[in-house]
Amino acid sequence: MRILITGVCGFVGTTIAQGLREHGAAPEIAGVDNFVRPGSETNRLALKRAGVTVVHGDVRLASDVEALPPADWVIDAAANPSVLAGVDGRALVRPSTPASTLGFAAD
Repeated sequence: MRILITGVCGFVGTTIAQGLREHGAAPEIAGVDNFVRPGSETNRLALKRAGVTVVHGDVRLASDVEALPPADWVIDAAANPSVLAGVDGRALVRPSTPASTLGFAAD
């Protein structure tokens, strides 16, 4: 079984990936993250040590989605949980559509 986790280097994505790995629930785990959040790089190293493939990419960009490895299951943990995100009018996020997530499982 191949699992792909979006936002894999965030708190939720990392916790899910490590939990799946520790319990042997999936032989292949890959994740994608845009590394915007401070601290994502720290989680990246721990995930790599755990055998999780980490890809730099943004689920809002079709070209990044198309470059991801095929997956049987997708766990969407991508988010920008900052309370202050966008307060100054310079939000880094655009709405993501279900179609962008559905594109992962097309293969």
